[in-house]
Amino acid sequence: MLPVKITRIIYGLLIAAAVVIPLVLFSSGFFAAVSKRVLPGIEVMGISLEGLNKAEGLARLAELEKELRATRVLLRYQEDSWPLLLNEVGFNLNEEEIMEAALSAGRSGPLLQRWQERKRFKKTGLSLKPVIEFDREKLAGRVNELAAKIIVKPRDASFQINSDDTVTIIPGSNGIGVDLGKLEEDIINVLSEGKKREVNLSLTTVPPARSTELLESMGVKGLLASYTTSFDPSKTSRTYNISVAAKAFDELLIRPGHEVSFNKVVGPRSSEAGYKTAPIIVNNEFVDGLGGGVCQVSTTLYNCVLLANLDIIERSNHSIPVSYVPIGRDATVVYDAIDFKFRNNTGDYLYVKSYVSNGHITFKMYGNTAYKRDVSVNTWIVKEIEPKTVYETDPNLPKGEQVVKQEGSKGFIVAAERVVRKNGVVEKREMLPSSDYSPVNKIIAVGVMERAVPQIAPSTPAPSPVRLNEQVSGSQGNAAVTGPAGPGGSDGDQAPASGSGSPAVMVIPGSKPPAGGGDAGGSRAPGGWSAPPERNGASP
Repeated sequence: MLPVKITRIIYGLLIAAAVVIPLVLFSSGFFAAVSKRVLPGIEVMGISLEGLNKAEGLARLAELEKELRATRVLLRYQEDSWPLLLNEVGFNLNEEEIMEAALSAGRSGPLLQRWQERKRFKKTGLSLKPVIEFDREKLAGRVNELAAKIIVKPRDASFQINSDDTVTIIPGSNGIGVDLGKLEEDIINVLSEGKKREVNLSLTTVPPARSTELLESMGVKGLLASYTTSFDPSKTSRTYNISVAAKAFDELLIRPGHEVSFNKVVGPRSSEAGYKTAPIIVNNEFVDGLGGGVCQVSTTLYNCVLLANLDIIERSNHSIPVSYVPIGRDATVVYDAIDFKFRNNTGDYLYVKSYVSNGHITFKMYGNTAYKRDVSVNTWIVKEIEPKTVYETDPNLPKGEQVVKQEGSKGFIVAAERVVRKNGVVEKREMLPSSDYSPVNKIIAVGVMERAVPQIAPSTPAPSPVRLNEQVSGSQGNAAVTGPAGPGGSDGDQAPASGSGSPAVMVIPGSKPPAGGGDAGGSRAPGGWSAPPERNGASP
């Protein structure tokens, strides 16, 4: 048993340790929160993060990422080599994740473990593994471009249509490509360890996207149905639109039970999608619009689908009959408004082929010939609707005159049915969606323009005689004289002077007025006639 004095000393030391050690740990940041600063000795890719808070660390890592993106890694394969710029392959340094690891280092686990880790960090340091990411698509594209000479592309299995409309499968084959997963790991390692920035490429087998086995399992054996319509190839814009829309369906594979939307497959009919302006039907009239001709594609496909005995989900007719199919067998479409939809009701895949050439568009539907049936489509007019005659005033036509602006046409309600036969025996008879075509009114323009009164051609009148308006003396008597206007004078006709009983004398223009004077007369002055003198205080 220890002496009492020694025991007291030991207890005192323990108490002191219990007080001092926590103080030391707190002062050293041992219990500091993760959001504080990175502990001493911690770095990533040779860049020290010691003493940095999160914002400061993120800024330093952003600078590092900028430098790394400008770095080139040399790719080698046997005797060949190619420089790969990291910025071209979507290189990204995940700064957030790296800083979380840096701030958490030495701050988790039991106290003793934390103390030991921090002691080791100070002595030997801690090098964090960088969190690096690549854009796999960009990496694959750039590597395949650089190392094209050593890469063999896989070949997909495909369907071959024979002259008798049977289907043969052309087998696919494997390719040879770069192991991109290993390449990413190798690049990260050479960057992390500060080694020479070179990596050796590893090759791997690349299977085709469509293997022979996959196509064999689809059950596509031969032709189920086909349908062709004609158009005028000289209408180049409409022909182009037909080709663009039909191409969207070429080699389309349809899964069993899958519903197909024409609008989803073809997409918007816009100038950005390559469509041109051609006639479309609006308010029972043909007007120019983007995508004119696409409805002939949907109509041709509709008839092919009917003959293949597939389910019709949605179909609408045009507002007026069209010329390229029998009445009641058209299918109009308007993007985001009116669609044509059908379903693959067979137990195997369907394979669609489209052909546009020499003024004809053809759809062919291939599948498992076990589902092939003899199909006929019948349509008949249920009701005819007579057009109305509409009179419209026309201000450019003479009043009462009439001109036919638009010939009318009948409207129709049309019924349709599909008859399905197997070995000559009717297996199914079903009614198809009916068609309601609007009549087109006859429009007659009626003139309302009033007839104008005949106009007289303008002419120049003959000169009028001039009257004397001044008193003249001598044998002529008092008379008014007309001549060049002087001050206070007038060039118009006037009555005889007051108190004069003599008649007015007519003077031919250009002759001289009579000579002489009187108290009402005027005297000749240079440049014209002078006014007569005042008489008895009165104005002249």
